This record gives sequence, structure tokens and C-alpha cells, in this order.
Amino acid sequence: MHIASCSIPNDSALARFRDSGEHTHAEAAEVAIPDHRRIDARELARLTMDRPSLTPDRAFWLVDLWIRVQGVVMRPFGVKPNTMRSKREQPLPRVGERLGPYEVFEASEREVLLGDMDKLLEHRMSFIVADGKAYIGVVLRTRNKAGDAYWAQFRHNQTDILHWSLRRGMSRALGIDDEPAATGTPTAPAAPAAPAAPPASAAPAVGEATEGR
Repeated sequence: MHIASCSIPNDSALARFRDSGEHTHAEAAEVAIPDHRRIDARELARLTMDRPSLTPDRAFWLVDLWIRVQGVVMRPFGVKPNTMRSKREQPLPRVGERLGPYEVFEASEREVLLGDMDKLLEHRMSFIVADGKAYIGVVLRTRNKAGDAYWAQFRHNQTDILHWSLRRGMSRALGIDDEPAATGTPTAPAAPAAPAAPPASAAPAVGEATEGR
């Protein structure tokens, strides 16, 4: 399965959000869908979000613990807690409800748009199925210097996070064993990378990644 960086599809809800104002970061990843398979963006979103880390099962309690600690530590800054847990299966996304820590703004066979806004960040993430490809894209706006500092913790891993997340979701949707090997090192979930941040070694962002406003 070949995952590549790409531009956010122009006819998507995510692109409309990107173009509605200044943004700090925007990028996407894509993968071709086999000709004989039909992929629903809602199921792709659910499968990707269902497991918020590449951590092995035996160590997943550490991720649960970190998510809880992060929720307590960051709550005074307006950051909403991550509701994903290792033993909680994610439902199909529905508009007005939440998928993991994110509100669902749009949900159709073609696109699922998720996101949130707090005192630090406003972001959107989209799962898109179009023209024989599946995409994950993200657009983020920092709201102040504290938001810039929070984003700086995760920006260098963002491209790898998107690629890993798309590979994980598509592997599950297709029923194949093509997920990356787990490293066993849980990391903090980055706000814009809703599939939660798998551990990653930095790869240079390409495609539509942008920095600075």
C-alpha cells in the first residue's frame, strides 16, 4: 500500500474551511483504492479512530493513562479531553455527535469532517473518498502564542501521523495486514491529527503542508 502526501481535494468541505481564513498548517495524504473495493468515508473514519495508537495491547494502558493525565493538565487551558479509550469501540460518525475527542460537522459516504476549537487551536480533519482514492487531510489554526507553543510539540511528526493513520484505516477497511509495526512508545495525541499521534521519526512534509500565516 503506497501512501503519499498530496493537496487537499479542492471540492471538499476541508478545503472550504482552509480557504475561509488564514491557517497555520494544512496538508493531506492519499492512497489508491483497489478497483474492486468500495470504501465509505464514514467507515474509514471509524476504523481509523477506533484505535488511537500503534502501541501493543499489553502496553495500551499507558496510552489510556496519558490521555487522562493530559485531560487534567490541559483542561485549564481550554483543551477538551480525548474521549478515546482502548476498550471503547468508536461508532459510525453522525453530524452533531462526537467521534473520539472531535465534533462531527459533516458525515457522508464521500467525506467526514471532524474538528474542534478551544482557547489554543481551531482545527478540522477530514476523511475523503473520491476519484478512486482515499484521503486524510488536516487544517489547523493557532489562536494565540500558547497555541503556537502547543502546536510546536507535534508539528514535526504531523506528516508521518497522517500517513500512518491512513495506512491503519485502509488496512482495516480492506481487511489486510499492512499496518506499521508497533513501537511500544505511546505519545501524546496531537490535536489536529485526530487519529492520535503514533510515534514517528520525522519525515519532511511535502504536498500542501504550510507553516506560518
